[in-house]
Amino acid sequence: MKTKNKEKETTKPKKTSIVDIFFVLITVISSAFLIYTLTLLGPIETTIRYIVIGIIALIDLILIINLFRKKKKKKQLKKSIKRFFLVLLIILYIFLGYTLYRITGSIDNMNKEFVTTSTSLVALKENKITDINKIKNAKIAISNGEEDQTSYDLQLELIDEYNLDDNNELLSYEDNASMIRDLYSKEVDYIFLPTNYGAIYSNYEEYETLEDDTKILISKEKKETKEELELLGTSKDISEPFTILLLGVDSKSEGIENADSFNGDAMILVTFNPDTLTATMLSIPRDTYVPIACFSNKAENKITHAASRGTKCVINTIQNFTGITIDYYAKINFAGLVDLVDALGGIEVDVPYAFCEQNSKRKWGKNTVYVEKGLQTLDGEQALALSRNRKNNAKGMKACGTKYSYGTRNDFVRGQNQQLVIKGIVNKAKNLENVTKVVEILDAISNNMDTNMERDTILSFYNIAKDIMTTANNKDGELVTIQKLYLAGSDQRIYDERSNLVLYNYIPNQDSKAKVIKAMKQNLGLIEKEIDKDFSYSVEDEYTQNVIGKSGNKATTLYPLIPDFTTYTKAKADSWALKNGFTIVYNEVEDINPGIITAQSYPAKKRVDLCTSKTITLTITIAKEKEPIVPENKPETDNNTNTENNNENNNNNNNKNSNNENTGTETPTPETPPTPENNTNE
Repeated sequence: MKTKNKEKETTKPKKTSIVDIFFVLITVISSAFLIYTLTLLGPIETTIRYIVIGIIALIDLILIINLFRKKKKKKQLKKSIKRFFLVLLIILYIFLGYTLYRITGSIDNMNKEFVTTSTSLVALKENKITDINKIKNAKIAISNGEEDQTSYDLQLELIDEYNLDDNNELLSYEDNASMIRDLYSKEVDYIFLPTNYGAIYSNYEEYETLEDDTKILISKEKKETKEELELLGTSKDISEPFTILLLGVDSKSEGIENADSFNGDAMILVTFNPDTLTATMLSIPRDTYVPIACFSNKAENKITHAASRGTKCVINTIQNFTGITIDYYAKINFAGLVDLVDALGGIEVDVPYAFCEQNSKRKWGKNTVYVEKGLQTLDGEQALALSRNRKNNAKGMKACGTKYSYGTRNDFVRGQNQQLVIKGIVNKAKNLENVTKVVEILDAISNNMDTNMERDTILSFYNIAKDIMTTANNKDGELVTIQKLYLAGSDQRIYDERSNLVLYNYIPNQDSKAKVIKAMKQNLGLIEKEIDKDFSYSVEDEYTQNVIGKSGNKATTLYPLIPDFTTYTKAKADSWALKNGFTIVYNEVEDINPGIITAQSYPAKKRVDLCTSKTITLTITIAKEKEPIVPENKPETDNNTNTENNNENNNNNNNKNSNNENTGTETPTPETPPTPENNTNE
């Protein structure tokens, strides 16, 4: 009997262990997390992802069924093996899920949800007022709202909130530059500027000390979506040719400010053709003189000044200038370049000249960054230094020597250097094999970039990368053929109507502009590419890629400008007026130096086509008129003698008059000749 009972006890189904339920439950939860992250990958390997999701779901189903079905008592060893297997599965699911979640999270962070518009009330530091409520009897400059409605609304809100219109005079301005000018000249006491005006104007030659000279009293901000600001990207699939505008923001700190206005330090327009794996890159010099889309009457100005009015203004300005639709933009903080390049393990760049530069924190001395000429492997600090360098810092810098003073340095050369850095980053990407390294790189990018690309659009680059890697396995050299474009032009200093200053501008060459636009349109497939029938090549000569737009152009057409008449003679001024269809009205003023033009009604360097009248008033000096000659009185010797002489003369005159009256004849009195005077010009 005891034996039978024992057999019944051993064949009786065993209850499911709580420990087993726990392991299966954690496995199912972690697998669900992995499945969720797999669904976030959008266009990446869709078929493979669905197969993987199906396998994971099948494993979960088997585990659940096995958990609750009737089973005999198992040996402890088999239980341990099963639980060990589940632990490994849980770790795998969590690792893969977390990695994919980090990747998609970093990608989502590249497209910042909100854009912040912020305005501040600014005064000179010497202004003793620190409390906005104590502002009385002051002149406050505000914008008129024509160029930036959001900023204008914020200004009005601050004015209403602090009753600034009660005891103060509000003056309406068309632009920030005029406000800043009048603040310095003390025509106004306070002005409204974007809160990040220090970053915006840090590279403006005319406002380089603005942040140090001023202080903020109060600020107000408003967050808007990219949809509200009309900054959404196009719906174009990047399997087709597309354009992307890269906007460089030069900041001292890492991370991208979410402010819509910025300093516009670098602008690179890229076209990419995924069918041919070819790209064109055009660096637009920051001083390029173009019509600014958001300025009143689309007034011409430096293209970098468009950035102070926001990303949309920059995009519209470049679209109008080139006639090419910009599908996407990416705003990148240069300071984040350090982390990106270091995460890649450095990049190879053929540096055009040896130079020295400040480090990422804008410090010299022991922090000075040195880069040698030639093919170099640059770390993050060196790559950033190359991207920033546009001046010959070796001159006058104790930290640098003459070795680092050779080579042309300017804003356009800097744009070419930035292209070299981008090219180096793209080429280094082919060696990425470590998933952890990919996550690290994406984190560095996302923290320092803002774009209007959606997650699926960004993930679509995976397919392009796969094509690039396939091509790389079949050939040596560069992964993507990058055609450099060059916007040629000439320098011209023009009177700026907004700031009332004569500023340096880069006038684009029309022939060069036409060539680079043609190259971009050809790469986009908008026009057919022409075959170069004159191409020649010799194995004895090193092949150098042609830079489109750099040579073979007609002369740049510059703007006719009002001359500085204070350096002209009257004859030369009359000649200029006759030649240019102007009438000169002279306002004459007496001076000891005649014939000098001292003032003019139109400022020097003003564009002739912006003159509202063809009449110019010039102030010219003329010689002083000679003073009338006055007879000199004879010196008096003695009062008594004079009195006697006067009496004697009177008696004589009376006698003569009597005689004349008696005879009827008039005797003329001889005139005393005047004493000569020395007439001299004062």
